[in-house]
Amino acid sequence: MRKFTLYQASRFTKISRYKLEQAIEDGLLKCTEGKGNVKCFIQEEDLNAFLENHGEEYRRFTYPEETKSTFISDEINQFISKEIHDQIISEKDRVISLLEFQNQQLMPLSDQKSKEQMIKLNELKSIAQAAIDGIPSDKLQLINQLNDQLKNI
Repeated sequence: MRKFTLYQASRFTKISRYKLEQAIEDGLLKCTEGKGNVKCFIQEEDLNAFLENHGEEYRRFTYPEETKSTFISDEINQFISKEIHDQIISEKDRVISLLEFQNQQLMPLSDQKSKEQMIKLNELKSIAQAAIDGIPSDKLQLINQLNDQLKNI
């Protein structure tokens, strides 16, 4: 007849040492006092009787290894390889730098156009002011209206 330490009994039965200690405290499993570092010994007969009567209550269930398979999500097929990812990133960076270059080339032109437009606007204002000044003074109300509208431009 064999004697098991608590650790050996745990490995043999696939029940944790804590659960076996609970069964001992509850009086469901008999043990004898251990020596030295061994807390207690459990007789093989007592352990087998405990397993037959109460084993299912204490045993932790583990799935067999052959039924375990790596789960592969459908989403994994949507991912791209690192090489393709790097190519996409480099192409994106190339397009961004090209657009920035084109933008820098166009900015001076837009500044030049806005300056030209301001010059033309000032010329139009001076022409309008000359036309207003040419209106006879008896049309004072019309002159004031045109001057107000010219200031708002």
